[in-house]
Amino acid sequence: MLPFTLPMVLTALLACTGKQPTGDDSAVETPGPHNVLLVVSDDIGVEISACYPDQGVARAPQPRLQRLCAQGVAFDHAWSAPVSSPTRAGMLTGREGWRTGVGEAQDDDVLTALDAGERSLPAALALGGAPHASGMVGKWHLGSDPASPNLAGWLHFAGALLGEVPDYYAWDEVVDGTTTPVSTYATTRTVDQALSFIQGQQDTPWVLWVAFNAPHTPLHLPPTSLQGYDDLSGTEDDITARPARYYQAMVQAMDSEIGRLLDGIDPSVMANTDIIYLGDNGTAGLVNQGFVPNDHAKASLYAGGVHVPLFVTGPDVVDPGRRVDAPVESLDLFATILDLAGADRAAATTGLDLDAASLLPYLQDPQAAPQRSTVLAEIFGPRTDADHQGRAMSDGHYKLLSVQARGEELYDLQEDPLEQHDLLVAGALSEEAQVAHDALQGALAALPALPAE
Repeated sequence: MLPFTLPMVLTALLACTGKQPTGDDSAVETPGPHNVLLVVSDDIGVEISACYPDQGVARAPQPRLQRLCAQGVAFDHAWSAPVSSPTRAGMLTGREGWRTGVGEAQDDDVLTALDAGERSLPAALALGGAPHASGMVGKWHLGSDPASPNLAGWLHFAGALLGEVPDYYAWDEVVDGTTTPVSTYATTRTVDQALSFIQGQQDTPWVLWVAFNAPHTPLHLPPTSLQGYDDLSGTEDDITARPARYYQAMVQAMDSEIGRLLDGIDPSVMANTDIIYLGDNGTAGLVNQGFVPNDHAKASLYAGGVHVPLFVTGPDVVDPGRRVDAPVESLDLFATILDLAGADRAAATTGLDLDAASLLPYLQDPQAAPQRSTVLAEIFGPRTDADHQGRAMSDGHYKLLSVQARGEELYDLQEDPLEQHDLLVAGALSEEAQVAHDALQGALAALPALPAE
């Protein structure tokens, strides 16, 4: 018997249109007003994360992230957008890029703020009756106005606005609308600001988004106290010759600073804090060590661009040390954080066409049913060429790409997770693959056309 039925095809057609079916979460308990710490790294795919199976590439030591992963629930089929800005917009709003209009990494010269009509995560928390202080530190990349993070709802923001800092040791920091040059190592400064925010919240629960610039370019030699790559000189010639090794040093430095962040939180506060870790998109081709072809890495709709590490630990995790194979999206963190913070999600999202599905059932129930039938990734906009522009959708088994310049490609992710064999050019599809293709094709066709199409 085929594993696909007409009802499953119909649910796939509804997926990612704001009406996606969810599993039965009637037994899920709404948490109390827990703190939520969201940690986002920049340009890390699953092959780099120590939480995921060895992929034959060199990995930096990541003891603190490994410990967090072992203490929580890891998601093996988590997708982001292929680049930074759409992932961040999705997490901030719980909505796909075709709704928000953010489809590609914003140009640092023409950063455009999110539409003022979008309801942000901190605004939704307030509407949902969660009395949380909200803060964001680190990378913004969703508007060039120094006030834009606060206008988007964050009560406190301290970090950098652009897609990358020009120099990790010399960059402009914006703190609640005021810009000041700083010389503190950017990864360290992000943790300094995170600890300052947390330690200032004595009487109220909080939600804090910690968005590291690391290990995004510019590649560089981090402080020796944070990493153990003693053979690196830090010269331009050495960085050019060994980019992946400098990238690994940056990853280790970030892990060290994550350790300092966790150690700086009072144990009683930590006991009431759920921690989420996410990579914002896949690893850049410059440093991917041949894991995938460079044009299948960051900025592509292939696994190397959208398959990212995601794990959650904290008081809402039942039976830690588990892994979840169900497909999830980075924008699902919008609904998840509302739930972890104890917000009334119906009140928080009333009137919204929401695409996010909460991960809370997976955290609380090892037998939880899948909360979505498909995951979607998109990349579009004036900076994206036709070879990359398009959409991809997966049901967790099969993945259909629809790219403007090349048409469709279909992959069996269970047999071919690195997408090396396009089933559409390999001969006639099996009956199962044909049913999956038709369902995914129909679901993509049901979405509004991308602006560039």
